Amino acid sequence: MLNETDITYLLRRTEFVARPARVAELMAKPSLADAVDDILAVPANPGAAALSGPDSSRVVQLTDFWFNRMAHDSPRPLQEKMALFWHGHFCSSNAKVGSINLMQQQIDLFRRDGLGNFRDLTITMSTQVAMLRYLDNNQNFWSSPNENFGRELMELFVLGVGNYTEADVQACARAWTGHTDTYNPGHPDHETYRWVPWDHDDDPKWLLGQSINNGGNTQLHGAETVQMMLSTGITPDGRLTRDVAAEFISRKLWAFFAGSSPSPAVVEHLRAAAIGGDFAIKPWLRALLTHPEFYAAPARTGLVRPPVDYVAATLVATGLRSEIGTPWWLLEGMGQRPLFPPDVSGWKNNANWINASAFGRRASTARHATYYVLANYWGDGGLIPLPNGTVTFEEVRATAASAVARRNIVTRLADSMQINLGALSRAALDEFAGNASWTELSDVVMLLLITP
Repeated sequence: MLNETDITYLLRRTEFVARPARVAELMAKPSLADAVDDILAVPANPGAAALSGPDSSRVVQLTDFWFNRMAHDSPRPLQEKMALFWHGHFCSSNAKVGSINLMQQQIDLFRRDGLGNFRDLTITMSTQVAMLRYLDNNQNFWSSPNENFGRELMELFVLGVGNYTEADVQACARAWTGHTDTYNPGHPDHETYRWVPWDHDDDPKWLLGQSINNGGNTQLHGAETVQMMLSTGITPDGRLTRDVAAEFISRKLWAFFAGSSPSPAVVEHLRAAAIGGDFAIKPWLRALLTHPEFYAAPARTGLVRPPVDYVAATLVATGLRSEIGTPWWLLEGMGQRPLFPPDVSGWKNNANWINASAFGRRASTARHATYYVLANYWGDGGLIPLPNGTVTFEEVRATAASAVARRNIVTRLADSMQINLGALSRAALDEFAGNASWTELSDVVMLLLITP
């Protein structure tokens, strides 16, 4: 029999928030595995933002489009959650790429194929112009190899530190020579991928204990490095790189969804799922979301809500669209602004979100949203319109003489925002309402948004 607490927790981790309708929908499933399968049933075509105007405007438009998909518009928000994971894993930043159209191509790849196959996703992102620019592979030529992309491909994207040699970095970089970009004024994105065979080093190479690039289509020599890492390569300490890669990505997935450190049993389970599915992401993630340790106390309490999740949850609670409810200028201060990862290693989790400045920005975000929620509240006939109900100015004013009635307004607001209060938060808000004047009760909207 399904446990509603488990389903609520599962939805918070996979769909940003546990919408009551989704909780009811999944509670009707025969088993937890069936509920997970429903969450994983993402649409084949997630849609794309239509951008216009100067690049600075397009940055905001794409940010708003993505937040609206997370909070309101996607039938399966896990699709956007996984895109966010890959955006923090295969990092590019518009600060260096300098084209929001190119960044959109990358984000849309993650949104479309983020639950496809890890091998295919890695190979495809490698020749997207955003990545070519960000890690300088557009300047990687046989006459002057640039090792930036080859190194990060192994260190951050596939294998992890210590599972390759400097000679492997050099061989990998040379295998990826010849992939570059070109300015194309007739193309809507202006910058397009270009293969330059005479800039490619097509000599056979020795990578991870195996011989590669032995003829064939030289344009696929770079992709062969990924194939090698996910198959028969050997690390310096004698392990199959396939196993190392499966464990490396499994740990990152667990950190993203669970926060806590995975046990050896979890890592072994996820590695087996990855290899058994030939690095198909959906069954890999299914193995994570159905594992008993995902529902144990260390995972339930092991994750600090990331800033992007917090903003998405705020939009859900208030019903605001991102164009109004997302103060994008505060995202950087909170520590996570989409399209602008801090560096190629992406965003860190948990303690990295916890500092006075970052939480001050969260409070400012709640204040920003509250301003728009209360825009038509003050005065006779005023309303607090919320996704699951409306509280009127007259109702609040009528609580002037009753602390019990003021506490009931807290319940009304929490229910209308679809926020489940923990015991400590409930007690604190009840104390506030009991001691507040009726004119201060509208502050409960913001206080609800900054509760844990």
